[in-house]
Amino acid sequence: MSGDPYSGAASRWASGASLVYGPAAEALVRRCPHPLEGRLVLDAGAGTGAATAPLVAAGARVVAVDRSAGMLGWRAADRPPSVVADVRALPLGDDAVAAAVAAFVLNHLPDPVRGLAELGRVTRRGGAVLASVFATDFRSALRDRVDAAAADAGWQVPDWYLAMKADTVPLVGDAPAMARAAREAGLDDVAAEQCTVDVGIERAEQLVDYRFGQAPFAAWLDALGVRRAGDVRSAAVAALPARVAYRPRVVVLVARAR
Repeated sequence: MSGDPYSGAASRWASGASLVYGPAAEALVRRCPHPLEGRLVLDAGAGTGAATAPLVAAGARVVAVDRSAGMLGWRAADRPPSVVADVRALPLGDDAVAAAVAAFVLNHLPDPVRGLAELGRVTRRGGAVLASVFATDFRSALRDRVDAAAADAGWQVPDWYLAMKADTVPLVGDAPAMARAAREAGLDDVAAEQCTVDVGIERAEQLVDYRFGQAPFAAWLDALGVRRAGDVRSAAVAALPARVAYRPRVVVLVARAR
């Protein structure tokens, strides 16, 4: 991936994409096998804070890491301390945190084993390492309609997104692959499963805002301007039934640092 395709996506992500990423990250945090209250926890690939919010609600003291300064910069004054860094080279010492959470970040890595090994390195022995990605085999005809409405208006799928879908997403996109990567990274008590998450998306407008809130659309929508982008949103909403049920399938990892 060249440059930072997420740099200008923070506002759309926080108000749109987080409609799905937020509840999914909350479900991941709930799987932590030990209490988080008062403990220092790493939010790796934090973005605009989808996992930070439930961690803070659980009483954790959070430090956030993300490669995108633009994503970390969104409402930074209201968020925990953060640093721009790659999850594969974390600027933390060994055993620095009580737990590490990586919600929807491993699917961006060409070497997820290295990322998981770093999460294990910075987590104290026995501390939880939690991760999630969307399942590779998840398909949604409703989501495809949203994409088609955008394509009709001139949107083209960015090359970086196509490459990610083809090359990195499958590396941990099912439970066996996720478990294998975690074991190769040296984690203990590895449990990976694929599950469906009820993220609360029930209306066409919610699904469109979620999809258009993602980074592959951000620069294009911004270039259209407010009025034209609003027209495209309306067309996408009209392409869907008023009531929808969007329930993504997610691969979830719960493991412990060695």
